[in-house]
Amino acid sequence: MAFKLSTLHIFGYGETQVIGQDGETSVNKKVSSSGLTSLTAVVDNVYSFKPVDNLSPNEYHAINIFNNMFADYQPSGEFDSWRTEWALLDQAYIDALVAEVLTQP
Repeated sequence: MAFKLSTLHIFGYGETQVIGQDGETSVNKKVSSSGLTSLTAVVDNVYSFKPVDNLSPNEYHAINIFNNMFADYQPSGEFDSWRTEWALLDQAYIDALVAEVLTQP
């Protein structure tokens, strides 16, 4: 059975966390974001949906992606967050990042 993603958290302090199910086994894995080669593509994809009137730079407190629902981008500082619907996100980028996190020691 394939891994079923529930939530992907990308924390601005330098960790990435994957939560989901691998068959009957619950998975909750957090790793250092440094060295994750597929991270930037996911961050850039979510950031690309920033509302035009939002002046937030590409620095985030957290990006939370909920499978088949949406991604929430929470900027660092005093900027408004925004939500992007799941259908607009690049699934291949998300899948690559999840796979990379799951293969980390």
